[in-house]
Amino acid sequence: MIKKRIAEYRTLPTNEKGLEEKRTDLILEMNQIIQGAKTETRTLTDQEETRFEEIKKEIKKIDTTLAAIEEEQRMQPKKINKNKEEEASQEELEERTFENFLRDKQEELRAGEIQLTQGNNGVIIPTSIAKRIIEEVRDMVPFLQLSDVITTNGKVSVPVYGEDATNYINADYVDEGEDLTDNIGKFTSVDLSGYVIGALSLVSKKLITNTDFDIVSFVVRKIAEALAEKLEKEFVIGTSSKITGITSTTKTVETAAATAITYDELVSLKHSLKQRFRSKGVWIMNPTTYTAICKLKDGNGQPYFKEDEYMILGNKVIESDSMPEIAAGNKSIVFADLSGYTIKATKSVEVQVLIEKYATKYMIGVVGYGEYDGKITDKKKIAALVQKSA
Repeated sequence: MIKKRIAEYRTLPTNEKGLEEKRTDLILEMNQIIQGAKTETRTLTDQEETRFEEIKKEIKKIDTTLAAIEEEQRMQPKKINKNKEEEASQEELEERTFENFLRDKQEELRAGEIQLTQGNNGVIIPTSIAKRIIEEVRDMVPFLQLSDVITTNGKVSVPVYGEDATNYINADYVDEGEDLTDNIGKFTSVDLSGYVIGALSLVSKKLITNTDFDIVSFVVRKIAEALAEKLEKEFVIGTSSKITGITSTTKTVETAAATAITYDELVSLKHSLKQRFRSKGVWIMNPTTYTAICKLKDGNGQPYFKEDEYMILGNKVIESDSMPEIAAGNKSIVFADLSGYTIKATKSVEVQVLIEKYATKYMIGVVGYGEYDGKITDKKKIAALVQKSA
């Protein structure tokens, strides 16, 4: 004898389970009703049909409520992290202190506010202002984005593994009882010092006395621009006994003409680096050189590089006014994986405000100081195109 199933129905109070859990229970109850009818091969009873419709309505109400809760949560004002609030307040305080210093209103500082201290090259400015200057310089100088950058103050020694055609790690067949050839490269070091670079910006007192003028952003930008211009030139050309530029590379490809560059020479320059370094390689050249290359045409009069602007042979082009132009004996183009060039970048910036020196011009001078150095630390990654001597 087949025992008839009696469906047991119950409604869960909202205060016992969350809406999501209640919805799950209702769906399970609905499935129980259907499965009971299917198992016994019968239609729904009047009681089951009524309950089935009730469940559908309850689920619909729950879905509507859940959607309303979700919408209400989206409309709530976002909570600001307390630490973020404190950080923002600190930055505002530092900026106000620096602004008062520039406007020569140190006496307006209230008790508990930041007092600027003297460093070796001027006033040690608040961290947030120094960070803004350093970040703006970084954004303006591609070398500080693509090279191997070490952020520190003082000297640093970079270990360098040296190898060349006669001094390298090699793999070879080994017969039983024979030794591998001991022909490994040697570790040396490249010392990076802290050469102080200063940038002077003159600011009109008329601007300073204008309280509506954002004097802090103006000074930050002007110091950053001056530092960036000097650093780019140093990283490209360098100065004897100080920063060594990338054009000092001894890995070169010579052109056939003193005042021209061919498509084949560009290919040769790129392929002078090992294949594993080419994917990260960039072309560095003067804007006039890039213009000349854009005009290179094949035998049918079609430009070689007409598809991708600022791309040559699949690699990015970086223009630099500091790079030598196309002329006899010049290194007109550098192709490099810039991780082979190491930069010691400043960790802090010092600022000196010169009030009396430019008083007769109704201006003040603002000088920013930072420590930098740069040297090639992997010769295999940097090559230059040298124009034929006249």
